[in-house]
Amino acid sequence: MRRLIGLMALVVVAIAFVGKASLQEREVTLRFKFPTNQARTYEQQVSGEMAMTIQALGQEMPAMVSVQGKMTQTERVESVDKEGVATLVTTAKGRVKTEVTGLPGAETAREQDIPPIQTRLKVTPLGKVLEVQTKLPERTEKTPFPSPLGPDFTMPQMQGFTWQGLLLPENPVKVGDSWDISTKIDLKMEDRTVEIEVKGKARLIGFEKLDGRDCAVIETTTEIPDFGELMQAMPIPEGKGKVSARTEGQSHSKIWFDIAEGLVVRNETSVDVTMNFSISSPTGQSVSISMQGNFQTKQQLTKVSRGEAKEK
Repeated sequence: MRRLIGLMALVVVAIAFVGKASLQEREVTLRFKFPTNQARTYEQQVSGEMAMTIQALGQEMPAMVSVQGKMTQTERVESVDKEGVATLVTTAKGRVKTEVTGLPGAETAREQDIPPIQTRLKVTPLGKVLEVQTKLPERTEKTPFPSPLGPDFTMPQMQGFTWQGLLLPENPVKVGDSWDISTKIDLKMEDRTVEIEVKGKARLIGFEKLDGRDCAVIETTTEIPDFGELMQAMPIPEGKGKVSARTEGQSHSKIWFDIAEGLVVRNETSVDVTMNFSISSPTGQSVSISMQGNFQTKQQLTKVSRGEAKEK
């Protein structure tokens, strides 16, 4: 009996080993797929904290900024050309709560709606964005800035680096393979064009079933680009003053990619970022702000449909 049990155990171990080995050797070709008129809806949650220090008039004032938000993004495939390049229209909207503590006279807790922001993009099956056009909402005194970089620089424009934060490999890959996801994009600010470079790596770490979908699980590590030149390109009212800035950090993502449908099902991202910038006036006065924080983002596909009416 002991010998039989031992033999059965060896068989189970052998089956498990063979199964794992065959899984490791599985090779897949990853491509984004864009069926015309398909609409996809994603729910996104964002949370994070940032320690901030303000130096002005010889004083140093520390503060803490916390952010919590929920976003809904829909993306509709408007058309696909013969090369497989898709024209997509995305609409993002949501609500964000920002709380500032530790800053005398400026402690606030505000919850505001982020009005719909519509973006039109041209995207290749590998996830390279060829063109970005953003339609900004009309601003009012109650309209929050969607980005800390200002009212004219919105988060959908950041999709111009890669679609869904991911460049897919040209060749088939198996578990353990890695590929480069570095890319560049030109961003226009007034009459200047600033080139932003993003450096990163991706790696296929396994396969999982998620919501009944056969998914490739991919990890990415991306260096946060330095937006200093971009900030310096921002106009200051009446040309008064000068801005200098520097940003750095790293982003880590875990992405579940539906192999058959060619779309992202889930994306979990953690970002560590440091920002330092100062504003100096012609009179010699200056304000310096340094910020260091961590932000967590979770995105989940909630709906896929066909033939919906065009967004207005």
